[in-house]
Amino acid sequence: MTAPGGVWVVLEQDDGEVAGVGYEVLGQATELAVALDTDVVAVLAGTAAALDGLADDAIARGADVVVLLEDDHLDTYRPETYAKAVTAAVRDGEPSVLLLGATNDGIDLAGRLAVRLDAGLTADVTRLEIDGDGELVGGVPAFAGGILAMVKATGPGPQMSTVRPGVFAALEPDPDRSGTVERVDPGLTDDDVVTEVLERSVGASVDLPSAKVVVAAGRGFGDDVELAERLAEALGGVVGVTRPLCDDGLVSRDHQIGTTGYSLKADLCVVAGVSGAVHFTAGIEDCGTVIAVNADPEEPIFEHADYCVEGDLNEVLPALLAALEATEVAS
Repeated sequence: MTAPGGVWVVLEQDDGEVAGVGYEVLGQATELAVALDTDVVAVLAGTAAALDGLADDAIARGADVVVLLEDDHLDTYRPETYAKAVTAAVRDGEPSVLLLGATNDGIDLAGRLAVRLDAGLTADVTRLEIDGDGELVGGVPAFAGGILAMVKATGPGPQMSTVRPGVFAALEPDPDRSGTVERVDPGLTDDDVVTEVLERSVGASVDLPSAKVVVAAGRGFGDDVELAERLAEALGGVVGVTRPLCDDGLVSRDHQIGTTGYSLKADLCVVAGVSGAVHFTAGIEDCGTVIAVNADPEEPIFEHADYCVEGDLNEVLPALLAALEATEVAS
């Protein structure tokens, strides 16, 4: 196995496609590895067919070593098989840092690994750094995003964190990078499989961190975001919302923007009906161009926008839609 002390990243894959947050975490791991003067190790678990070609992708995006856990019992995510396979690899590799994306499966796996490895775990971090003692410190939003608590995990095992999607930037692939690939047989048997997948149903979802155009809706829309959806469709984008709209059940949590949701890197973000509280604006600070629409010119959202439109969103957005439709007809 690779030399101990590295920064390890578990890359989540499904049917041969790596979750975007995995590459985001991998990119940040390269900075942590520089501070620790160590290697970046990517871990991929699955069948041989699903993992085909993924090692080269991981190396191109920053991994120095890729550990492939190949086994037919890893054909889909099962807590018991993935936890056993990854735990064994981590124990052999003895990393100083172990990172996972804060996805549904990543959160589930991280907790199981932390218990088995006797490791400290900071969850859903939005900042990662190495302090003066060479230890991992994670920034965790607290009090609805009002503060960012800097937390250090302690324990005999590796320092662990799950990382919120959309926070860090993935590195551009470099096909000329070289690295090492280690294939590891997890040694799983049928006895290790205690759950059976009867059916998989994947619902429609939105990938806010990767969206190039976002229409962000707030309380000003009341209980109907149809106007935001129409504008997003006309702009070729997606809808994001503030937390209260998710709390009210108008849209699912994968649409939520801010410290308690997702951070955006959109080229264009149209924000309407949003007051501009700090826990929301933290999620749009990396956007290219922000256009804010609000009837109250004193709302703080205008301080975070490149272009400010003072007016009722129910008048401004329909006019914008009409202009877009006219432009499309003319072209």
